[in-house]
Amino acid sequence: MKLKKTLAILAILTVSLTACADHQHLVEYSALPAQAQTFIKKFFNVADIAYIERERDDLQTEYSVHLKNATEIDFDHQGNLESVDCQRSAVPNGIIPQVIVDYIQLHYPELFAVKYTIDYRHIEIELNTGIELEFDLEGNFIRMDH
Repeated sequence: MKLKKTLAILAILTVSLTACADHQHLVEYSALPAQAQTFIKKFFNVADIAYIERERDDLQTEYSVHLKNATEIDFDHQGNLESVDCQRSAVPNGIIPQVIVDYIQLHYPELFAVKYTIDYRHIEIELNTGIELEFDLEGNFIRMDH
């Protein structure tokens, strides 16, 4: 009986993983929306791209650009920026709104942003110490998480 349950679970997992894999594809730089291409050219080096994933989920398409230095840049289907995760490096100048940069420099002068995430309601910044800051879309500070 245990063998049948184990085989059934393995079969379900295999089908699930196969279904997920069908929604995720590697694509060329030229497949990115124009707005995403412009962003990459402005803040990063196109030659540093390791690979680009296009993921379709619930009728939504998203793109994840992975750089050779482990930076990941995510875009929605129109090429709007969703996040930049530079791991341990600083997010390039000009990506984070200046009002937020000023706030970080004033309150955390020794730290820098390694991750920037924006959605329709707020902006999240992760500092190199792991502190997370949340701002509204105008750059007003909302709260901090450790």
